[in-house]
Amino acid sequence: MSKGRSETHDLAQQLFRDQKKVLDLIKRDRLDSGFAVAVFRLFGDKPERGKTVRIGKHEFKYSSHEKSLVSFLPARWREELDKTRDAWSGCENWWAGYPLIAWVEIRASNDGTAAHLKLHAEVGPVSDHKVRKGIIEAIRAAASAKGLERIQFPVGASDKGRLYSRFLRENSIAVGDIRNADEIEKRFLELIAGFERELELVSSVIPKLPSISAP
Repeated sequence: MSKGRSETHDLAQQLFRDQKKVLDLIKRDRLDSGFAVAVFRLFGDKPERGKTVRIGKHEFKYSSHEKSLVSFLPARWREELDKTRDAWSGCENWWAGYPLIAWVEIRASNDGTAAHLKLHAEVGPVSDHKVRKGIIEAIRAAASAKGLERIQFPVGASDKGRLYSRFLRENSIAVGDIRNADEIEKRFLELIAGFERELELVSSVIPKLPSISAP
């Protein structure tokens, strides 16, 4: 390749990289503008960890908020988990400090104008493999018995060495305008309400786990 062509090629690559950086910044700014406002409306401005908020028909305990996600625990999950033990080895510095967590994140479309919200629930890094496996198997069995097919753990979720296991499927909802806080808030509420049965099932399973009861 001649020197002139090489310089042109390098310039084109640099322009592409610069353009991509600009587009990424625009996408992040748009993402922040609507999602952050919706989160503040739902959870309050600068909420403290553990704050109780009511979303739809149920109460939730706030955990944390980043640019593209907000994490929380359904209040009943936390209440039932608190009855089992005071601390969860391996989870002390993980999200809210419990073996379970839920969060909603927003993901922008390729053009940065639309997006979708996604609700996640996850079993975390419990040090005791027997306890962690017991939580996963109990949720899996209860979901199967109730016919809740949107609760699905990945293959090998309870294997030794696994730390994080998400278990909600078909768990997203479209947002037409990523800058529209009203729409994002509405879709957030719809998403949570749509998984009421799944969230309640987990609440009902926790007290039935003898393997995680405090000695």
